[in-house]
Amino acid sequence: MIELGGRDEARFYRELNSKRMWGGAGSIANQALADNPGMDEQAWQAEIREFRELMIELGSHLQARGKAYPDISSWMLAFNNWNQSEL
Repeated sequence: MIELGGRDEARFYRELNSKRMWGGAGSIANQALADNPGMDEQAWQAEIREFRELMIELGSHLQARGKAYPDISSWMLAFNNWNQSEL
């Protein structure tokens, strides 16, 4: 993705704003629901929380650019709610 961003910005943003990123089951956003692969539980929770925070930042950026993938709002709400419930 980094190489793509430097070569073809339009395609870079299409990929970030796609079903593969935000489209539900099987999407990258859906990885926030993944089971712990055997890590220390506290470390796993910290990583998942950071992942959600990064996805919130990405979603906010994409929304600010306009024409965001429809599921972004739902994911951002869920990520925010999950992070707030863990405080």
